[in-house]
Amino acid sequence: MQYSAIWRRATAAIIDTIILSVISGICIRSFFLFPLGFFIHIFYKPIFESSRVRATPGKYLAEISVVKENGDQLDLKTAYVRYFSSWLSGATLGLGYAFSLFNSKRQTLHDMLAGTIVIDRVYDNDGLWNEWVNQMRFFLSSMKNKYNQ
Repeated sequence: MQYSAIWRRATAAIIDTIILSVISGICIRSFFLFPLGFFIHIFYKPIFESSRVRATPGKYLAEISVVKENGDQLDLKTAYVRYFSSWLSGATLGLGYAFSLFNSKRQTLHDMLAGTIVIDRVYDNDGLWNEWVNQMRFFLSSMKNKYNQ
């Protein structure tokens, strides 16, 4: 596995920030859409990173993906541990991100806490959108089943 360079991760973060900013800008303009913007922020990275694609749209375009340290696909729990741990990486004035400069796997603090790595990956273009849609359907149906019990 080829561990991803920091510039690829930064590129992916910029692309994802642009996408989320556009969505947030649209949602903030409407009182009724505001909660939707909040939920999109909470679900965006974990849903995409736990899909078979293993990447957000930004990571996909930067040709990187997130996997467990053993190379397996993330489950939703691990994706959320990584997501909320990333807040800690940011809250330490970015020092959590600087960890990637000083270890052989290029892991940030949140990667270490979640047991994940970011690797270079070239994607097939077949059915990418369908894969993400299927992941959302799976997530929503599991949430529905959880609350209907």
